[in-house]
Amino acid sequence: MSVNARSITGGFESNLTREQIQVFEDGVQQEIVNFYSQGVPVHVVLLIDISGSTRSAQGEIHQAALGFAKSLDSEDRVAIITFNDAPRLILDWTNDIEKVEVALGSIYAKGSTVLNDALYVAFDDLLASVEGKSAVIALTDGIDTSSMVGAAEAMELAIRSESMVYVVSKLEEYWAGAMAARMNYQRRTGYVPKQLTDSFILEARRFLQRLARQTGGKVLDAQAFFSLSDVYRQVAEELKNQYYISYISSNILKDGKWRQVEVRARPAGVVVSTRPGYYAPLDPARSPGG
Repeated sequence: MSVNARSITGGFESNLTREQIQVFEDGVQQEIVNFYSQGVPVHVVLLIDISGSTRSAQGEIHQAALGFAKSLDSEDRVAIITFNDAPRLILDWTNDIEKVEVALGSIYAKGSTVLNDALYVAFDDLLASVEGKSAVIALTDGIDTSSMVGAAEAMELAIRSESMVYVVSKLEEYWAGAMAARMNYQRRTGYVPKQLTDSFILEARRFLQRLARQTGGKVLDAQAFFSLSDVYRQVAEELKNQYYISYISSNILKDGKWRQVEVRARPAGVVVSTRPGYYAPLDPARSPGG
């Protein structure tokens, strides 16, 4: 699992040792098997919303994503999934910057949004065979209009994955546009589409926040930064300053239940964070069909 460590003053804490970190599962301290503070290759999926609502931002998205890929080390790998009316893997795992640039240059924004379907492809297909440190950076307004995969199923896959999810959110920008569009719909027809209502947008915000929180990542509001490049730069910096820790659970039961994980740092003034837990493996004999 990946662990972030910061001092209370806000900077990254990059000199912790194995002896200064404690891992607890359901309140029981665990024995750390592996502890790496640097040099761990990372696989990063760039999940890029190319629905019609993002057309005006595609130039900035291109530059920010390319800059992020250039910031990775030679051992790291990046893949790109775009999504509008369907998710598409436009670039499989690579560290070739020219291939990244060509793939980003092929993007054309149009159509609806299938965020949940794209998350399904990322977790169930692309990341399923990846071992070690991995992350998903999803650039989206968070509004899903036509996925076949439900939000609950997408969330379940994310939680069961070991990947951290960073959401670069353009939801506030979408919300501002939705308020203006609502007025037009009400004036012309008296009817407002569901995806323009406050309740629908608030539910999308809660989904993005939980997606990030449950995987140990975070939601980054694109409007809070000078540019998308600043957002991607922050994610790159955080990935480079994470600790990678693994342990073998002392709870040998394969019951499929949720297990709460807590990481503590002994030095005063250091704040650590990681995903809040995971589902234990399930013995086939315990499953309903077993």
